[in-house]
Amino acid sequence: MGARPRAGTPERTGKMTMKKLCGFAVGISLLAFTVPASAQTANDCYQATLKTDDQAIIRICTQALDRGGLSNEDRSITTSNRGLGYLRIKEYDKAIIDFSEALLINPKNPYSFNFRGECWREKGNFERALADFESALNVNPDFTGAFYNRGLTYERQGKIEDARSEYNKGLQTKGDTALDKWARARIQERLTALGGNPQRQQQTTPRNDNPGPRRDSDNNDRTPQRQQQQNNPGNGTEGSYIRRR
Repeated sequence: MGARPRAGTPERTGKMTMKKLCGFAVGISLLAFTVPASAQTANDCYQATLKTDDQAIIRICTQALDRGGLSNEDRSITTSNRGLGYLRIKEYDKAIIDFSEALLINPKNPYSFNFRGECWREKGNFERALADFESALNVNPDFTGAFYNRGLTYERQGKIEDARSEYNKGLQTKGDTALDKWARARIQERLTALGGNPQRQQQTTPRNDNPGPRRDSDNNDRTPQRQQQQNNPGNGTEGSYIRRR
């Protein structure tokens, strides 16, 4: 019968090391299973807005928010992007809640103002819609999409000359984001449709599709704000549109 290895010998030390390594490997494997496979990031949420699956936007952005660990900027963007998902499926009340919450986190997010204004317009509240588009322009005077949306709102009200004025202002902006370029193309369509005869509006329907927001990296190049500041980002919202925690 062989002698039992004494403590401290290379053979015994080697066995102990192997046991520790095996235990470490098991611990790592268990740790891996504690990380949800569905964990999403703010960038995953943004990427979802570039696709056509609106329910996926809501799901992925919700997972990113639930995961936590986001900076205030990313939390505002992600909440706003989820609101866009609700806007696209016409769940306007849920969208308004998300856009309002995004603005409470970051009151200088022109996208949230703009898209919340779209919700108000679709709900028939033109006054609040125009107020939100104005707020978007207070943050970024070159936000072409806000001029386009103001024009659409005036068209809905039958104020064709006011609509033309907003569209022409939109063509003069210096914004060069994807959303700015998209909005200018839509503005040209509306001006062509309106032509020189305001009555033609009765025979045309404005496009209301939406390419979705750029991730707010565009905000790094923001132009200076107008002098009027938006002191209350929740202005224009009702109690029912504030998420209760």
